[in-house]
Amino acid sequence: MSDLSEFLRVGGVPDEAISLLEEQKIDSNVVALMDDAALANYIPSYGDRIALFNFCKSKKPISKRKQGLLEKLCEKMKVRKEGTKENVSDADTRSTQTKKLKTTRNVEIGWIHSDGNVARQVRAKQGGGTRKVKLAINAGLKDILQEGKKLFFPDGISPKGSESDFEFEVWDFKQNRLTDDTCLSIGTMYETSRLTMLRFYIATKQKELDDTSETSEVILVSAHSGNEINTADLQVEYVMGDFDGVQRSLDMSVDSITFGPLYSVEEDTDDTLIYEGFFTPPSPAHPEEVITITIHHANTLHDVITAFSDAEILNKALNVRRILPDNKEEAGSGSGVLRDVLSCFWHEFYDRCTLGTTVKVPFICHDFPAETWKAIGRILLKGCQDCQYLPNKLALPFLEQVLFNSVYSDLKAHFLQFVSSQEREVLMEAMTDFSAVDSDDLVEVLDGYGCRRKITAETRENTLPEIQRSSH
Repeated sequence: MSDLSEFLRVGGVPDEAISLLEEQKIDSNVVALMDDAALANYIPSYGDRIALFNFCKSKKPISKRKQGLLEKLCEKMKVRKEGTKENVSDADTRSTQTKKLKTTRNVEIGWIHSDGNVARQVRAKQGGGTRKVKLAINAGLKDILQEGKKLFFPDGISPKGSESDFEFEVWDFKQNRLTDDTCLSIGTMYETSRLTMLRFYIATKQKELDDTSETSEVILVSAHSGNEINTADLQVEYVMGDFDGVQRSLDMSVDSITFGPLYSVEEDTDDTLIYEGFFTPPSPAHPEEVITITIHHANTLHDVITAFSDAEILNKALNVRRILPDNKEEAGSGSGVLRDVLSCFWHEFYDRCTLGTTVKVPFICHDFPAETWKAIGRILLKGCQDCQYLPNKLALPFLEQVLFNSVYSDLKAHFLQFVSSQEREVLMEAMTDFSAVDSDDLVEVLDGYGCRRKITAETRENTLPEIQRSSH
């Protein structure tokens, strides 16, 4: 041991490491049988370990008896390591190799057609449906569009007409239009979205006719005064276009106003409801009751949540400083700036933390602990108190559950606003006439909401409300 210890001391190895080797009776012979990982437990420096290995190799070989015992021990350790690697590592290695070799991914492609008023998904019995295809992981927008045309427009013809009669777009699974800038490769979108299956839609709409085709001359005649029409007093205007369009522009009467959800078209309603009651927030009696918060326009969601993490903010008047994208402070002040900040916050909250189409329902985020949701609750309350701001895109049953711990609204009506227009059409048909609904379409919709029960005409009354409650 003295030669080994002296060699390590000359090399600058700490005395603690040398003492540990001596306590464990690790000499040159044992070091020659150790691997680098085992020796690292005693000598941290990689260079010192390399020097030690070379030093031990230069020493004389150990006796046959001692060598035999050490070889047996080493052989047992080797067998044990190999058994562990086979049970744990081999499967992961094969999986990693498979992933490295995978050059294609499965995607789903559907077809959405717009007739000018409503965009609906084309069902399988009408030549549409949802098809599963394989695309290269580096495929992009043009590849998706080309594959969709092959599926729904074979030889350039579909049940709705020729390919040349339509304008084409590609939408993602949220039915947002994709462009060359926003559409990444298939592999990148899988890694970004973390979805088990990506879905795209080929969106079509009829091409607009040329201004010179299928037009008619419409003469609008009006007299200035009197009952007799004098050609000198006539105003003649030639309108080139569709007569129906002119007729609609002249029809300005309103027969009725309907309140409630509209199921025929998805409209983007206003984001806020301004409460016109008599409540006026009291002015602070002392300057210390005013708190100033700084919000960066590019990081509104994070900055507002951070500011409202302090529960005392509810007892103070707010003064908001907003930093614009050019790093300059916004000139405005007062409740108008606060309302603008709240509007930006809820817009970003809708996009990042909610699900739904016409109405939104928050979902649990892995990076949002309980304290973050409490801060969001304070934002909702403070907005109502200080500037009568209420984010009305949040589903009413959700707000009722939060505020009153009970739901009073009709879940079915709000759930139909939560789902997409295509899913709404299938569900409404299933509720009104179950025998007429396409079973494949219904199974596809229910599977998207985690339904594992076989639905029939008898069980639909119980199954659909369960899905609605789980979604809200």
